[in-house]
Amino acid sequence: MARKLVLFDIDETLIYSDGAGRRAIGSALMNMFGVKTESIKVSMSGKTDQQILCEIMTAGGYGRDHYEERLEEWFECYLNILKEEILHADPFKVHEGVYDLLNELDQNQQASLGLLTGNIEKGARLKLDKFDLNRYFPIGAYGSDAFDRLDLPQIAWQRAKDYYKHNFAPEQMVIVGDSIHDIRCAKNYGAVSIAINTGKTTRQELEALSPDFLFPSLKDVKGVMDAIMN
Repeated sequence: MARKLVLFDIDETLIYSDGAGRRAIGSALMNMFGVKTESIKVSMSGKTDQQILCEIMTAGGYGRDHYEERLEEWFECYLNILKEEILHADPFKVHEGVYDLLNELDQNQQASLGLLTGNIEKGARLKLDKFDLNRYFPIGAYGSDAFDRLDLPQIAWQRAKDYYKHNFAPEQMVIVGDSIHDIRCAKNYGAVSIAINTGKTTRQELEALSPDFLFPSLKDVKGVMDAIMN
């Protein structure tokens, strides 16, 4: 059995955060740039935090020069607000099957775990810390690493190679997520795509991109394990 690198999305795949990230992004934009996001309709699902910021600012009539030099400052503002949003989010929960699946993978010597998420790294770790999930993911690729999610698998591969001391081929990499962007990301890199229908994306929208596997949730631990390992 070939060794596998299994890369998980976070929001709506592993956890449900009651919109904590969306509210934190909106508040940070208002605090720093005076942008009222309530009237700006931008889908955040599956996108990097950098891309979300860019799309909202563009829709609000602002160019890159208005925010690009203050990107790190905006990240810090966002993180401070996110901490408070996480404290008050209700419900803020782990999806069914997540702990059982991660424990199975963690105990399997042929499986190596990582993250592939649009969240900036500190934001990702904040969200997972509430549920003691960070211990499963020693490496990852994040929205703070690249603007375009399609660039993240290569970053994850390099970090996994350095950490796990194994040169994973694209077909040994498995990307698990709830959005069409997760599927596109996997297909673009030549990785296996496992779509999980626990987010805002409909089953029909996921099916239209022909993921290698599609599950209603991670509750079917045996089925998901078979898809990952075989």
